[in-house]
Amino acid sequence: MGNSTIIERWWFVTFASFIVVLLLFLNHSPGNNNISVLQNLTMPIEAFNGFPMHKQSPMPPSVIENEEPDKSSNEPLSGSQSCIILTETSSSQVPLSGLQNSKPALPCLQTANLPDLSDSVKQATTSFQQPSGLGDAKPSELSDKVEARTADSSLVSVLEAQNQEQPKDNDDEVPMTMEEGRKCNIFEGKWVYDPKESPLYDSAMCPFLSETTSCRRNGRPDKEYEKWRWEINECKIPRFNAKDMLERLRGKRVVIVGDSINHSQFESLACLLYSAIPGLSSFDARNRVFRAESYNLVIQFDWTEFLVEVLVNKTDGKKTLKLDSLVPTARKWKDADIMVFNTGHWWANRLRWDFFGYKRKVFADMKIETAFKVAMKTWARWVEKNVDTSKTTVYFRGMSPPHFGKNWCYKSTRPIMDESYKLTFGKSLKEIVEQTLQAMRTPVKYLNITRLSQYRVDAHSSIYATKQGKFLVLRKQKPPAMVADCSHWCLPGVPDTWNHLLYASMVLERSKSISTTLNILT
Repeated sequence: MGNSTIIERWWFVTFASFIVVLLLFLNHSPGNNNISVLQNLTMPIEAFNGFPMHKQSPMPPSVIENEEPDKSSNEPLSGSQSCIILTETSSSQVPLSGLQNSKPALPCLQTANLPDLSDSVKQATTSFQQPSGLGDAKPSELSDKVEARTADSSLVSVLEAQNQEQPKDNDDEVPMTMEEGRKCNIFEGKWVYDPKESPLYDSAMCPFLSETTSCRRNGRPDKEYEKWRWEINECKIPRFNAKDMLERLRGKRVVIVGDSINHSQFESLACLLYSAIPGLSSFDARNRVFRAESYNLVIQFDWTEFLVEVLVNKTDGKKTLKLDSLVPTARKWKDADIMVFNTGHWWANRLRWDFFGYKRKVFADMKIETAFKVAMKTWARWVEKNVDTSKTTVYFRGMSPPHFGKNWCYKSTRPIMDESYKLTFGKSLKEIVEQTLQAMRTPVKYLNITRLSQYRVDAHSSIYATKQGKFLVLRKQKPPAMVADCSHWCLPGVPDTWNHLLYASMVLERSKSISTTLNILT
C-alpha cells in the first residue's frame, strides 16, 4: 500500500511539472511575435520568406523606455549626491574600434556642498563655424557653466545593465525582405562605374557648397569618383528628377538636423534643386536656409552634433551632455512637413565632452553606448510627443562611415570592390539607432546608407577639404595623416546618392512592386 502511494505521488509531481513547463513555453513562444518595420507596417513573421532571419533580442525592461521623462529634466543639474566610486560594466556584445578610447572609470569626485546651478546654467547656442574634418572640428560653441560633478554609481549601473544585449547567432548582415519577387531593398546593391556618368550639378555653378566639400575647387585633379552610380540589386528606381522633387515639396518646410555630415546632405539637396531653378532660389548661409520662392519651399538646417543639449562651464570649459534634454532649438523643428535627423559621429570620440547629465545628476563616467541609448530615447520621446503623422514625415539617416587605418582614404581613387568588406566603426551605435526606431510608435523612415557608403573610400574630401591642404602635403609641410579628411565627402558625391534614395522613397512610397520599407540589416 505504501509503495502504491509513493508511485502515485511521483506520477502526480511529474505530471504537474510537465504542465508548468508547457505553460511557460506557451507563454514565451515567439510564434505570434510581429516584426515592426520602420514605416509602421507590421507583418507576422510567417509573411517573410526567402531569407534566414536572426533571432531578435527582446528589448529588456528599462527605466529609459518605461519611465516617463523626469519632469525636472529641463531644470539645472545639481550635485547633492554623496561621493561614490564608479564601476564600469560591459554594455555591448559588439566590439567597436571607434569607442575603445573611452576613459577608464574615474576616481570618486568630491561633491559636498555643491551650489545650486539654477542661476548658472544657460541654454546652449550652436556656432556656425564649419569644421574641416571631424578630427579638427570644433563642437558647438556654447555658453555658461555646469559646476556640479557628482557621480551616482547606482544609476549608472542600472542604465548600463539595461543596455546589455543578448548575443546573436552570428554577425552576418541578413536583410529582412518582404515576399520574395514583389519587394526589394533600395539600400542593397553595388556601385557601378559608368564613364558617361556625370554629376547632377556643376560644383562650380552651385553657390551653396562649403569649403570642406568643394574638392574640385580645392585642387582635386581626378573626376573618376563622380562616375560611380548606385545600382540596386533586385529592382530599379527612377533617376533623380529635380523638377519632380520640387513639385513634391511644393509649399512644404523641410528641416534637416544633425552634424557637419548632415550639413553636407543639406548642401547636396540645395545644389540638386538649385540646378533646376537657377536664379529662382535663395540661400541664407548665416541661418542655413534654402528657399525656392516659386515653389514656396523652405529647407532649413539645424546644426547639432548630439541632438541633446550641451552645457559648458564658463570657468574651465568642461562640457556636459544633458542626456534627457534635447537642444533648445528643437522648438523650431515643430510643424515641419519633412524632418531628416542624424547623430552618431561625434559620439564615437570621448574627447568631445567631459560629463553626462541625467535626471539632475552629473556622471563622471558612463559607457558611450549607454549614454547614446538614453539620448536616442530622449529624441524618440520628443518625436512621439510633437510629430503629427498626418502632416509630417520623419527620416533618420544612418551613420556615415569614415575611412582610416587599413582603408585610409588618402590617395584612394576607386571604391572598395570587396562586397564582404565590413566597417566596424560605430556598429554598436548603429544597432542602438535601429533598436530605438523599431520600438517607436511613430513611424520613422530609416535611410540606411551606412553599408553603401562604406565602399566609397575614394569619395572623401581627403587633402582637398581645404584650399591649402594639397599644398601642405606636396610641400611636405605637414604629413597626410594631419591633413586628410576621411570623414566628410566631396560634392558632387556620395551625399547626392543619399538624396537620390530620399527622393526614391518619396516616389515609390505606395508602389506595390517595389518596397520602400526601409529595412534594418541585422
